[in-house]
Amino acid sequence: MHHLKVGIAAVMISTALSLSTLSARATVPTPAAVAAAKTPAQHEALAKEYDAEANSLEAMAARHESLAKTYAAPGGKPWEIAQARHCRSAAAELRAAAKELRELAVAQEKAATAGR
Repeated sequence: MHHLKVGIAAVMISTALSLSTLSARATVPTPAAVAAAKTPAQHEALAKEYDAEANSLEAMAARHESLAKTYAAPGGKPWEIAQARHCRSAAAELRAAAKELRELAVAQEKAATAGR
């Protein structure tokens, strides 16, 4: 029972640290910045912000994938197997979100080029 409590606490701490890291690095442009973008420089700045956020999400996805491998080690407890499944799912969702942000960055780059 003690190992279960320690494991759950470790997961909770890891999740909290991941979320605090995400919020500290969040660079997604504000709706006002997107609406106000008219010049090539403004569109390029938006593209850089989308790319930076995509990088952050990809790093989080890699951490979740690493956690999934740890939890999926042979001989794991049922809760560890469930946690591995969660981590793989989170990694996939984070990678999908990063891909969408990369697409937004490309669109902003095109807008910057069109405005020249």
